[in-house]
Amino acid sequence: MSARSYFGSVRVALLDDHALVLKGLIAHLEKSPAIVVVGSHASSRSFRTMLATMPVDVALIDYSLALDDIDGIALIKLLRAGYPRMKILVVSAHDQGLVIHSLRQAGADGFVAKSQDPDEVIRAIDAVMTGREYLPPRDQDVAEPPGVVALSPREWEVIRQLLEGLTVGQIAARSGRSLKTISTQKSAAFRKLRVTSDNELYLLRDYILALGAGPT
Repeated sequence: MSARSYFGSVRVALLDDHALVLKGLIAHLEKSPAIVVVGSHASSRSFRTMLATMPVDVALIDYSLALDDIDGIALIKLLRAGYPRMKILVVSAHDQGLVIHSLRQAGADGFVAKSQDPDEVIRAIDAVMTGREYLPPRDQDVAEPPGVVALSPREWEVIRQLLEGLTVGQIAARSGRSLKTISTQKSAAFRKLRVTSDNELYLLRDYILALGAGPT
């Protein structure tokens, strides 16, 4: 499929801190005569510098960048505020429901999982350029955040301390509960938040804490 439902070429700029991903995306996008790749960048700094001087229709970005770069959610908010007409598509390996919901809330127009067929990137560009949102098929009906406020007070206590940098063992010692109990509460909270690792939890730190301001 090619982006054909609108007049003229689509100017696409890419942001990903993995060179192989960038090269692969560029090679695939160049197969579509309707798409022009106007820039590719490994850091948000050079990407934003380019946006200041180069008209872009679609920003194709990974929100999980290098450790010394801006947080992806904050970047999307900046791009949405600075370029309200530009479409923002996120291409990422982190495709859990909470991740996708937080990206949509920040202002992304669509999300493509890196596990999807490369042709889906072109379909996603076509979707956002014609005023539609693009999500992976299994997430088409995601309208509300996963059961964030369904966490128990003890589960929220564990999550908050994990986000402070404590280990499961340190939380157990601080709270006077067993390691097994804390591990069970962590697993239950991860299942409800739909995250699968500590890294995913930290990536969504601000968003999770904001939603958990009033746990039940």
